[in-house]
Amino acid sequence: MKKVAAALLCAAITSGCAHSVSGTAGASPLQELSPDQQRHVHVEDELRAADPCGLLDEAVVRHAGTVQQYGSAVQLPVCSALMTRPDGVTTYVEVSLLPSMLSEQSLTRPETVDGVTVYRGAGADLTRGTCERVFRLPLGTDDEQVGRPPATVRAGTVAGQDACPLADAVLDSAIDRMRSGLPARDGGSPDQVALAVHDPCEVLDVLGTTAGGRVVDPESPPAPFDCVLFPNPNRVPGSEVAVSFTMSPVKENRPLVPAEPETVGDRCRWTSPMGEPIDITRPGAGVDEFTRRLGHAGAVVTVHGPNCAAVARVANAASTAFG
Repeated sequence: MKKVAAALLCAAITSGCAHSVSGTAGASPLQELSPDQQRHVHVEDELRAADPCGLLDEAVVRHAGTVQQYGSAVQLPVCSALMTRPDGVTTYVEVSLLPSMLSEQSLTRPETVDGVTVYRGAGADLTRGTCERVFRLPLGTDDEQVGRPPATVRAGTVAGQDACPLADAVLDSAIDRMRSGLPARDGGSPDQVALAVHDPCEVLDVLGTTAGGRVVDPESPPAPFDCVLFPNPNRVPGSEVAVSFTMSPVKENRPLVPAEPETVGDRCRWTSPMGEPIDITRPGAGVDEFTRRLGHAGAVVTVHGPNCAAVARVANAASTAFG
């Protein structure tokens, strides 16, 4: 069970603390962005507004066994389900609107299914009992999607068994559900945290003219749950501050919001739980404590940058906007 649950964890790392934000391109209010920057922001808005659980039909995954967990507790753009068959074998499946990594083999064997580009990839990996399918989301024309990350369906079970029939069933259902567009997030859904419907750049609404605007690099991958901004109107390169939303398991009582940022190396960071956590483990589910803890998670807001005073000001804005 632990191996399957760990696979669900994927890359649930606080990405906002992992990337550099200096030297990026084009900071300004939205109305001053170039057409390419505006398109980039529009894609991020669409990805953030889309509900990954809206593409993972619970009725489909029930065919793989009794549903033990279902929801978006690992990463905000990911919805996962954990099932147990009558023989005790555990199976998982996840739909990711922003996959953390894709191999070159993943984007092979393309075909079109009901107008959606699908990549069947290398097929079943029997040594690990996994299967991955890649598909394009309805975000603009095919030309506009070049360079944008596709979505994935990943399924896994025990070694030696083919997980591709489950992955294909989920993929077919997801394509059917996209006929009228991507399903919208619901901030009140028990399958996801309420913060998921918010844009981290909403801190700029609080900061107003005391900030220099957002940073948008149309050459970078979409990051709908990250906002890079200049904390001051003079927009000094290297002074950028990042605001990131991530998920984190709830181990005990959630800590209080820290009063001040902490220094980490040559940078400053403020990290705080935000809003109520969710618990995606079903009542009476037969899962171990490790798996149960992975499914009990809450949103975390991280603000980081080179200047502690600027981070503290942006953190205060984040508390106002999202607290």
